[in-house]
Amino acid sequence: MTEWTSDFTGSFYNYLSPGCKICQQGASLVLFVTGLCGRDCFYCPLSDKRRGKDVVYANERRANATDDIIDEAYAIGALGTGITGGEPLLKRDFVIQSIRALKKEFGEDHHIHLYTGVSPGHSTLNKLRQAGLDEIRFHPDLSNTTHLDWLDKELTVAKSLGMVAGVEIPALQPWPALIAVVRKSNAFLNLNQLEFSETNQCALNKRGFQSLEFCCGAVGSEDVAKEHFMINDIKVHYCSSRFKDAVQLRERLKRRAERTARSFDLPTDDGTLIVGTIEPSKADGFDLDYTLKLLDTLRIPNDMYCIVGDQVEIAGWILSDITEELKDIGCNLNLVERYPIEDGPLLEMIPL
Repeated sequence: MTEWTSDFTGSFYNYLSPGCKICQQGASLVLFVTGLCGRDCFYCPLSDKRRGKDVVYANERRANATDDIIDEAYAIGALGTGITGGEPLLKRDFVIQSIRALKKEFGEDHHIHLYTGVSPGHSTLNKLRQAGLDEIRFHPDLSNTTHLDWLDKELTVAKSLGMVAGVEIPALQPWPALIAVVRKSNAFLNLNQLEFSETNQCALNKRGFQSLEFCCGAVGSEDVAKEHFMINDIKVHYCSSRFKDAVQLRERLKRRAERTARSFDLPTDDGTLIVGTIEPSKADGFDLDYTLKLLDTLRIPNDMYCIVGDQVEIAGWILSDITEELKDIGCNLNLVERYPIEDGPLLEMIPL
């Protein structure tokens, strides 16, 4: 029987690929190169703003150029990059360009892995490897797993070119034919917990899947994954939806907060930032300029606040001390908690 390791988040494994090890640290840049895809998998969890859209994201940030991708990698102190979609190889030239740019900027130790659902062929695999791709994960069409000779060939070629190679699929059900290919190729198998999202909920419910309480994971998906750990001689990793949220995302946000927080932002243990906001009153001349003069009169250091749009963002602990003075001129005051991302969503707002 295969020995495996587990943790409190429900993720367990007997093998972690290099890309997974970096991802567990929250140190992997997620480069989403396109939402276009030639398949229409019923379980695809992509959001409406990405699914079917030819857009690029570096983590949660829209990227319009290679410089945006590099900047985001620096913002989280990325040790590696995972390239995903949609189908990334529909944008093959951009993928190759991005791999080269990341390797040039961060060096050969910056590990890069890629997900694909197509059969690239020797020529494309060689070009990807020459650009610097370290690891590739194939996602076969799960509606047709009876003809997998192509997958065996692709895994073999990728490994012969020096890449770490494996298969990554949602834990829907056992796939004996797929397991046979993984074993024959001595590849690894990554299983992801089947997840409910706004875009796939109807399709999953139609097929009898149910969502776990207080979790987007599907009932029974983890049990399916555990069945694979009863199989000898295959390298398996199961990643739960809770692990992605509680560990991967949280650690990535913490890395970003540590590197991007302003002097007056307060980072939390969850990787979010707390800051005070002052919305000046426009009545009786108490506008933004008047508010700034008041802050100067109160001797608030210039590095403890800044103007963002038509309001002031300021250290929360300072705002708490000068609440009465600001309320006297009709300012609207709040403490807000948000992700450490430009224009990131507010998680909580507490009026003062």
